[in-house]
Order: sequence, then C-alpha cells, then structure tokens
Amino acid sequence: MKLRVSSIFVLVLISFLIVGCSSKESSGSNDGKESIEWWIPNWDEDAAEELVEEFEEENPDIEINLSILTWETMENKIRVALETGEAPDIITELESRIENYASKGFLTELDDYYENDLDIDDFISSSLDINTYEEKLYGLPFRHDGAGVLYNKNMFEEAGLDPENFPETRDEYIKAAEKLTKDTDGDGENDQYGLALPLGNQENAAVRYLQLLYNLDGELLNEDRTESALDSPEALKAMQELVNEVENYAPKSTMELDNDSLRDLFINEKIAMYIGGQFDIEPIEEGNPSIDLGTALIPGFDGVGTTTVDGFSMIMPEHGKNKEEAWRLMKFVAEPENMAKITETFPATNSALEEPEFEEPLLKPFAEQLESGEPKPAFKEFPEITKILFRYMQLIILEDMDEQEAMKNIHKEVNDLLE
Repeated sequence: MKLRVSSIFVLVLISFLIVGCSSKESSGSNDGKESIEWWIPNWDEDAAEELVEEFEEENPDIEINLSILTWETMENKIRVALETGEAPDIITELESRIENYASKGFLTELDDYYENDLDIDDFISSSLDINTYEEKLYGLPFRHDGAGVLYNKNMFEEAGLDPENFPETRDEYIKAAEKLTKDTDGDGENDQYGLALPLGNQENAAVRYLQLLYNLDGELLNEDRTESALDSPEALKAMQELVNEVENYAPKSTMELDNDSLRDLFINEKIAMYIGGQFDIEPIEEGNPSIDLGTALIPGFDGVGTTTVDGFSMIMPEHGKNKEEAWRLMKFVAEPENMAKITETFPATNSALEEPEFEEPLLKPFAEQLESGEPKPAFKEFPEITKILFRYMQLIILEDMDEQEAMKNIHKEVNDLLE
C-alpha cells in the first residue's frame, strides 16, 4: 500500500514539474500578451513610463517591462548581458558604444526596419553616422547631443563688440577673445578673459582638441584605424590653436577646470564665452540672472565649426526573442512627439526638433550645430589615446615643450598603441 501511494505521489510530482516547465517556457505571455523587456537609465524613467502606458493602450497584445539602470552600473551590466546572450529585448545605450557592440555581432541590424517604417532622411545625419557600423545601422537614436557657444552679451557690448552678431569664423572668434581679455581693476593683471577650456579633465581636453582637428578636416587615425594620422599639418595646427587660446585668452585655472567649474567662471563673469552644452543654460540663468545670455554656433575656420556628438539610442540585441514586437515599441518612440518627450537634450530627427519645446531661441544654435557634428570616437583604443593627448597638452602648456616635438611623440605613441 505504501508503494502504491508513493507511486501515485511520484506521478503527481512529475505531472506538476511538466506543467511548471511548460508554464516557464511561455512566461513571455501574459493573458495572450507578448512581454517585452526594456532596459533604460534612471533619468529616462518618468518619460519612459508615460510612453509605455500610451504604447500599451495602442498595442493591447504587448506588455512592456522596464528595468532601471544607473550611470554607474549600466555599461558593465549591458556588456555582460550582450556577451552572455542573456540580454533583454531592447536596451537604451550610448550612441558611442554601439559600434563596438555591432563589431562583435551582439546587435540586430536595423536597415530593413528603417526602410519599411521610418523616413531615414528625417534623421540628423550625424546621429545616423554614430549608429552605423560597416555601412549598416544598429541603433535607433532618440537623443542627440553636441556643443555650442554660450556668451555674455553685456561683456561683448562693454568690449565694443556687437552682441547680436557673434563671430562666424575662427579668426573673428580669436579677435573677439583678445578684446574681451583685459585688466578691469587696473592692477596690471588680467582679471577678465575672453574664454576658458575644461582642460583639467583628460576626456574634455581630448574632445576640445578633436573639435579643432575636425574643424581643420584632420583625422585622429587613418581610414582603417591601423595607424595614427596625427603627423599631419592639420594635427599640429589644431594643437597650436588650442595652446594659443590657453596662453593668451584664458585664465591660468584652465588647466584645472572641469565642465562645472568652467560654467562657474562664466556665472561669476570671469570669462565672456565658452563652448558648452544646452544643459548649461538653466544653471547660468539661476546662478546669475543679471547675465544677458547669448548662444551661438561654434565658429570654424571657414564657416560653421564642428562639434563632437554623442547621445542615446535604442538597440535590439541579436538574441532577442520578440524582435517584431520590440520594433513596434522602438518605432513608437521614434514618433516626433514621443522622441521629444524622452530626450533630455535634443531629439535625433528634424521633425521632432519642430516640437514647441525646442523653439526657445537660446536652444536653436545647439540644435543647428548638430548637423555639423562628428561622432565622438568609440573604438577601444580611444581612452588610451586621450591619456596620451592629455599628457602632452600638459607638457606643452605647463612645461613649454615644443608643439612640433610633442606631436611627433604623440603620433609615435599612438602608433605603438595600435600595433
């Protein structure tokens, strides 16, 4: 009798396990719905929740589950998930990291999705460039960031400059910086400066150099990224231009500044202009309401200058199980009004830029500047290259190393790194 009861128990247990396994395998379905998991950074949480609610109303067959990441943890968590194949259906990630993931086969190619459902000509060209690897698209950008110029109109007027006509060329920009750099208290030392740069941070320093290099049509590496291109006349001139700004028109503290302390100098009216982001506008207006703030395009050597760009995109992991449903959410986010809701800065399409919140006059130059953007380098050696550039900038500016000698050394060290 005991044996019979035990046998029945075993059969019941086996049946339970079979049902349990079957239930687990179909766990992606909830009341007939497909369940999509989307990893997002915490600063997008409120906007994403609103969009998800709207999407689910329009798509009752799909349920969206949000997982919240932080800036400190997201890079490592996303990388491990993609490497192990245990990734969600959709991930929000930095545009500049997409190329690296795509090169390893971690992401779904999106060209056919774009062709069927989106107007590719509506996207800001630099946002497509940074989401492309080997001429294939692997990300759907919704936030796209670049720099512009912020300047103090009152200080321009006091220096005899027209505050409503910001310099359009590099030559005009440097001449304005010269007029804005002066001794205001008569003690023989300059206490007001035309500009400053955040050269206390190695990545910021490298970006400022790259902006000048790209303005001169120079390149960091050759086309196939096997050799340094920093032995060019353009590379040397970019370094000379940067050093000239620091030595003649910027405060000594420039070599210690980060982006926040750079903005503080502007708020305290120690500098008249600087290259920054649209996110600086509100802190400036709150920090010193008396400043008559202006914004402008970065002047180039011949017309509009170049900014480095980055931002955030939605990516679809290659091993995702519900790609068609995931794409339905992605193209929903790409609708102009939705892209405008979720971006913290600017959207990645021209139609979204027509939304009312981007019509503010102070924002317009930043938006226009995006079309003159160059993707921030994303290849794996770039962090080490920034260290090399930063070290030699310090040697040139702080220890009077010859610029030509420094560039020869930088070129050699970058080549050694690439071997």
